[in-house]
Amino acid sequence: MKKRIPGVVLVALVSVGVFAGPAFSAAPATKKVVFSSKYTGKASLLINNGQATISSVTGTGKNSLFGASKVSGSGSAAASQQCDPFGGKGNIASGANKIMFTVTRSSSQQGCSNGESGPVTITFHGVAVATGGIGAAKGASGSLKFKGTLKLGGTSGSQDGSFTVALSGTLTVKA
Repeated sequence: MKKRIPGVVLVALVSVGVFAGPAFSAAPATKKVVFSSKYTGKASLLINNGQATISSVTGTGKNSLFGASKVSGSGSAAASQQCDPFGGKGNIASGANKIMFTVTRSSSQQGCSNGESGPVTITFHGVAVATGGIGAAKGASGSLKFKGTLKLGGTSGSQDGSFTVALSGTLTVKA
């Protein structure tokens, strides 16, 4: 004797399958993109008693994800030795596209001065961690290595200087 499944049970199972589908859908698709960029601009700092407040960094350039763009940020640094750790937050933006990032203050992120007074050139390097994004960089995550130079007129007080920086790495963005 064959057992039959009542029609009501089949309708219920099909309904659950149809209506529950989105609840079991996969996470949004992502893609990995190779990112590279170069920027030039101005940085403003206040160097006082072994600390440096990086009040603003603003620059223009181009990146491989969304082209012509601006970089901006702020942060802080120890300013007590020739090579000092720094950190901060910033973004790279153009129109509706933006990548937000953080540089964690550690010995891995350093700025090294070529002198202790007078005009100095600071070479810096580190890793910026993408913490999100919008537009072409929606949901950006990953790490970008950076290196650059900053030219300052002195090593204390308010200082404005010109910088160049290059960033490169792989980002994961929502497709």
